[in-house]
Amino acid sequence: MSHNGRNQEAEGASSAGSAAATLGHHSDVGRVRRHNEDNYALRDDLGLWVVADGMGGAAAGDKASAIVVDVVARAVERGSALEEAIAEANRSILDAVKSGEGKQGMGSTVVAARFAGSDYHIAWVGDARAYLWADGLHRLSHDHSRVQELVDAGLITDEEARQHPHRSVITRVLGGPDGTAAAPDQVTGSLQPGQGLLLCSDGLTSEVADAEIEGVLSRELNSAASGQQVVDQLVAKALEQGGSDNITVVLVGLPKETAV
Repeated sequence: MSHNGRNQEAEGASSAGSAAATLGHHSDVGRVRRHNEDNYALRDDLGLWVVADGMGGAAAGDKASAIVVDVVARAVERGSALEEAIAEANRSILDAVKSGEGKQGMGSTVVAARFAGSDYHIAWVGDARAYLWADGLHRLSHDHSRVQELVDAGLITDEEARQHPHRSVITRVLGGPDGTAAAPDQVTGSLQPGQGLLLCSDGLTSEVADAEIEGVLSRELNSAASGQQVVDQLVAKALEQGGSDNITVVLVGLPKETAV
């Protein structure tokens, strides 16, 4: 079951098909919002990790993100590909609105990672992000947002994007009125020993620049910190710098590694 601002987690060892495992996870309501509309799933048994950031008001946002993590996990468990699972989650949000179970205007972003061995497949919709830690921080996802379009056009910098008045305007969302605007972008790669994947909602990245995230990872990992300590420090950094939104961070790596 998925809980508000918490996680859906299965007991047991990692799937025989996945070499990855949860190293750390943390979700915080932040310093401004009254409710946590983020939800996330840690399914080591499926080699699946999902972070969803809901919108549309307290009850509606949480409902939308809960639908996403629940439906994606169930679909993958049935054998669906990640893209198909996300499409099913989009339909489920729309169905919930039509049936009255949800509220008009509710929606969610999502970033999900699925592993087969040490190979990963990442899909996302909106501005939840995926990063690779591999001798430095590398952003794998590309935000579906107005400010990202401005950055891509060379009109503003990444730093200016974080302060821009339209920084919360996303161009793709699950549950939106236009189904084509819910299509995920995807990237694949392979995780090596000593590397890790970081999945997060925009509550982290709206407060903490990529260079600062990299600094926390480098400092903590060089001090032999655990994956959980790394995640806790990232959330603490976002809170220190404003905590204007809900913050969810998940760190995934290879189980034979004691740290990323």
